Amino acid sequence: MAYKEHVKILEAGIQVWNQWRDSDPAISPDLSRLNFINKNFAGINLSKCDLRQCVFNEADLRQANFQKAYLHSASFIKSDLRDTNFSQADLTMVKFIDAVLEGCMFSNAVLNEVDFSNRIMKQFNFSGANLYRAKFKNSDLTKSDFRQAYLGEADLFMANLSQVDLRGANLSGANLSNAFLKDALLEGAIITNANFNGAFLSPRQKISIWFPFIPIR
Repeated sequence: MAYKEHVKILEAGIQVWNQWRDSDPAISPDLSRLNFINKNFAGINLSKCDLRQCVFNEADLRQANFQKAYLHSASFIKSDLRDTNFSQADLTMVKFIDAVLEGCMFSNAVLNEVDFSNRIMKQFNFSGANLYRAKFKNSDLTKSDFRQAYLGEADLFMANLSQVDLRGANLSGANLSNAFLKDALLEGAIITNANFNGAFLSPRQKISIWFPFIPIR
């Protein structure tokens, strides 16, 4: 439950809130289960906040900082999240339906069961992220970074993975059927029980996956 004193500071405005956060960055504010529909929070510092089940639908959150925030089951439907930092945040089961995500950073975030289907997400940073059962069906992920990411049982059906960096990623049980992997980097990827039926893979890529200890030159 949200802490009343933290809510009062937020109600004083973003400038006051950010100054308070800067004065004591060790604090982890509790704003859980609050409704922020249609709010203008552009540039707000919500790092380390407890924001579980918060509703940010149709909010302006451009360049907001959610680093290390706890956002389990939060909702960002139709929100503007351009250039927002979600690195190391817990985004389990978060709803991003029709949200604008260009420039978002998701490195080392927890994104279990998040649905990113049917999106254009070129050059996104998911390195080190936990994407268990995440959905990327029919999404364009060209040149995105998934190094060392966990994609166990993720759904990448018909995804465009052209030039995507999957080095060291764990794709155990992932669905990559009919995915396009032209020039994707797959060295060291774990593919136990992954489904590559109908996927585009060059001979070089097949060697890097199934024979990872053979040097590719």
